[in-house]
Amino acid sequence: MARVSPSLDAQIAHLAAVRAVVRAELEARAARVQAVVDSHVRTGRLRASLRVETNATDATVSIAHPEILAINYGHTAANGRFVEGIHAIEAGQA
Repeated sequence: MARVSPSLDAQIAHLAAVRAVVRAELEARAARVQAVVDSHVRTGRLRASLRVETNATDATVSIAHPEILAINYGHTAANGRFVEGIHAIEAGQA
């Protein structure tokens, strides 16, 4: 009977070719998020809070702006008008 190494997933995740594909996918997703964020420049704080982090096997695109939920999904302005969100997070998921 065949046996599968319990660490097979870790071995595959650390292969150079797999890491290259993961990095390429991250860069494509980060570029889509960046394009949406770049189209929404008022103070520059949103753009400055965008981070792309990569370690040996994982990658993350994060936006640390304190108002990201309202900016991304929309909010009601002080005058009562609804302001549509920019949906940058969804751009990275597509």
